Amino acid sequence: MSNFFRNFPLAEYKFGDEETTALFQNISAYISVIDELKDDISFYNLYHIGEGERPDVVSQMLYNTPDYYWTFYYLNDHVRESGWPLTVQELYKKVQKDYPHRVVTTNSPMHDILLPGTPVAGTQSGTTGVVIKRNLDMGQLIISSTDNFADATSDFGLNFEEIKDNSDGAEATSKVTSVTEVAQYNAIHHYEDSTGEYQFFTPNANGGVNLTTGAGWLPVTYWNRYEAKNNALRDIKVLTPEVAAQVQSEFNKLLRQG
Repeated sequence: MSNFFRNFPLAEYKFGDEETTALFQNISAYISVIDELKDDISFYNLYHIGEGERPDVVSQMLYNTPDYYWTFYYLNDHVRESGWPLTVQELYKKVQKDYPHRVVTTNSPMHDILLPGTPVAGTQSGTTGVVIKRNLDMGQLIISSTDNFADATSDFGLNFEEIKDNSDGAEATSKVTSVTEVAQYNAIHHYEDSTGEYQFFTPNANGGVNLTTGAGWLPVTYWNRYEAKNNALRDIKVLTPEVAAQVQSEFNKLLRQG
């Protein structure tokens, strides 16, 4: 795979605080040869990337060489922009890292309380944390715990527990009642109807939200969103073997010509 850049043209480049420039391969060089082919169905087939299949492995299976792996990125804009699909295990680690907090859902009014940065505590569990964000349309508090939620040994998990402002001198009314509480990556990001349109809760008379969903509403979690995007990366175009060999040759020739 390291041979891919060998034909890229050299360019003057200044690294860091160096006063002089050095010749370095211009890896941003882009040749339009594949762009001219990728919309012509006679030049490519469709391929579904299997779990754990690397680009070089797919290239070996399709072309008897690992060297054509780069064509997958040039031929598929979504892969070039978002990267090769992750394994389920890799994706699970990523969504946990990107969404590490806890989400408390409530139908209590909170438009003027428990603002981001507010320390909070569960009145029954004693779990403490800090409000990171509020999603008023979903009746959600995103809370970063100070009690090590990473091992899921403690949370605001008691049904209908009160979550209160834990600041010194906070008013007793600065609290909400937890209806549900989950890890952020498993929390509901939004609801959709059967056509995929986003749906929103209606406000209660007291200023909270009515957590009753409409008929046919589908919950979409943070994990669901990651999984859907990752799965969409698995369906790609691949050049036919004959065209791939010709493209490789033409691509390298154009690069050498600068």
